[in-house]
Amino acid sequence: MFYIKWIVGSFLTPIPLMLFFILIAFVLLLKNHKKLGSFLFITSLCTFYLLSLKPVAFLMLEPLEYAHPSYTNQSASFIHVLGNGHIEDDSLPITSQLTYVSTVRMTEAVRVYYQNPTAKLILTGYAGANTEISTAKMHEQLALALGVPAQNIIINEEPRDTQEESLVVKSIVGDQPVIVITTANHMRRAMGFYELAGLNAIPAPTMHLSRQGNDMKFTDLYPHAEFLRMSQFAIHEWIGILYQKIQG
Repeated sequence: MFYIKWIVGSFLTPIPLMLFFILIAFVLLLKNHKKLGSFLFITSLCTFYLLSLKPVAFLMLEPLEYAHPSYTNQSASFIHVLGNGHIEDDSLPITSQLTYVSTVRMTEAVRVYYQNPTAKLILTGYAGANTEISTAKMHEQLALALGVPAQNIIINEEPRDTQEESLVVKSIVGDQPVIVITTANHMRRAMGFYELAGLNAIPAPTMHLSRQGNDMKFTDLYPHAEFLRMSQFAIHEWIGILYQKIQG
């Protein structure tokens, strides 16, 4: 089921979906279905354009990123950092082997840890198909490099997604408060899983992307790959939230 969700979730994002529709449009045009082919082609290009604009990307991201407030020094005995991904290359520093998302999450986690120096840092994440070392272990390397003592780190390499992570954390912390660190656009869905698991979770969102304000300028009509990427993040999360509601 995990791999089915991953495949479907990866396909239902702007770039693969729009490219698929453009391919279908070309097939229709070649078969002389000019009206339908032209309509599908133009619609796909217009969708690409709109999703590449700052106002559109921010409009989809803001309800996700500001659904929960930033961390404000609440105390807890546990801090959980959600996994993301990495590569394995010993010639690179750990900050280059982790994805940008993982590095930002772990940096925020260590910052929060120093405000709760007796807390246990819970690191989760599996190895995946193309790596031997788990994301949890790679996160541990960065935590150790940033000064977190090994005895204050708890590793679990089994969870493959946020739902599985929430269940593992529940088995560790029980009813005790736990600070949850993930990217701001993912926090709304993550907190949904934590609530379903019955956890006393304190949100600590980081890496806010829609932080520049939404005042419309003429330059906002110029498409940019960065905003297409933001739209892709947002659509992925909204689909995940919809599936979460259907599931339970």
